[in-house]
Amino acid sequence: MKISANTRIVIGSTLFALASSALLSLIPPSPIDRQLLRGTFHFFQGHAFLVPVIYVDGDIKTARLYEDDRLLGPANSTEQEIIDTGAGRFGIYRGRWGYFGLALMFSTSDNSDPNTNGRKYHLR
Repeated sequence: MKISANTRIVIGSTLFALASSALLSLIPPSPIDRQLLRGTFHFFQGHAFLVPVIYVDGDIKTARLYEDDRLLGPANSTEQEIIDTGAGRFGIYRGRWGYFGLALMFSTSDNSDPNTNGRKYHLR
């Protein structure tokens, strides 16, 4: 039985696609950390930085901010406290500073720049 070159290509491509799909199905999916704050933290004033909040599970008044695994706070601080004192203070506000939806105003534990200090920030 003679098989044409086009038929061989179709059969080979199909087998390759099936084998690739089988192999990929064995790789476990990587979990998406919805609580990780991503993107650029925008400098506001003093020690304060802003970032839009996409995911919040539960009531925003009970949300907690973590720097790596360290709990920051006090939570629900006023804007002026965050700007003047910093030291991990934060608050979540709706419809402020030109953001549509929720925005987090926060300061790092040591008042460093969160864009360059190498730490990860999680909102839980």
